[in-house]
Amino acid sequence: MRAISAWSISAPGETLKRLRIGGIAVATLALAVLSAPPASATDLTGTWEGTVSMNGQASGFRVAFSDDGYALYSYKDNKGLTRTVELSTSGRLQYVPPGGGVRTVGVDSIVKRAGGVSYVLYVGFEGTNHGYLTQNYSSEQHSYALTNEGLQMHVVWRGASYFGDRGGSTGGPQQVQIYEGVLQKSE
Repeated sequence: MRAISAWSISAPGETLKRLRIGGIAVATLALAVLSAPPASATDLTGTWEGTVSMNGQASGFRVAFSDDGYALYSYKDNKGLTRTVELSTSGRLQYVPPGGGVRTVGVDSIVKRAGGVSYVLYVGFEGTNHGYLTQNYSSEQHSYALTNEGLQMHVVWRGASYFGDRGGSTGGPQQVQIYEGVLQKSE
């Protein structure tokens, strides 16, 4: 099961590259958000999981929400401690993941509404391996809305990776993954 992350940590002075999400994805998310029936935040509370479509292929997906109806982001740091953060405000989190480097997660925006929540995240990682710099950047646009069938979810993930040394960096093309489906409450 691929984990979708929402927060990361960066070193002081690090610039988190932002990748913008296209208009089609925004329009699709807006349609999904507007079609959801109203519900209270307590209806979102708990853990939701299921098999969803990821670019047309089946993929496991899991998301948890706080008592206030906000998504929860859990991460493990380099000391082996697992921490959980409620994604309730815009901001940034930085930490050192297992294996080193620095991960930065920025919450760009959060829209909470009756029966759902949407947010945009920017995630970056910078680390070195045998003197080579590795950089990974992504943007994630999440939308969750309660329906009669369960929790309708739509996530657009865009990412790019760079590898470099003293001569400069190189990177591959931007990758896009779209997750869509209906999750069921598991806890």
